[in-house]
Amino acid sequence: MNTDLNTKLNLLIRSEKALFKIEIRRKARQTVFITIALLAVLITLIMLNVTVYLSLAAHYSTQLSAAILTGSNLSVAILFFIIATYQGTSSEVESLQDIRDFAWDQVATELNGVKQQVSDFSDGVKRIKNGVDSVINRDIFGLRSIIPLIQAFSTLKKKKNTKA
Repeated sequence: MNTDLNTKLNLLIRSEKALFKIEIRRKARQTVFITIALLAVLITLIMLNVTVYLSLAAHYSTQLSAAILTGSNLSVAILFFIIATYQGTSSEVESLQDIRDFAWDQVATELNGVKQQVSDFSDGVKRIKNGVDSVINRDIFGLRSIIPLIQAFSTLKKKKNTKA
């Protein structure tokens, strides 16, 4: 039973480590994409803003040109953030999660069995204790009913000895 529990816990630990590594890789890729997106937005804004603003300023007022330019910059930034944050789970992650869930179920079953064995042992000890207590607390040969008489005779004898 102990080796089974160790094997199951070992499997659980390995699956958690693998899931953690996959999650770290996914976060690293996501960070790289976000960084690229931010650099692209920055370069785009620097290069394109000057050109578009000058072009728009020739046809519209300076305020309207600035508003149009700001809207387009915001659209590009939102597009890159959506692309960077879109990461689905792979079949590898799902299979490792299944293994982890199976290992948790097995460990829980094993622990419930151990819990039941401890409970049965505790009940057995209580039954033995109750049996011993009933033997110890029994009135063997009716001695409890005689004890007050013995005390009364002892008191009378003490009184007679003190008078004499």
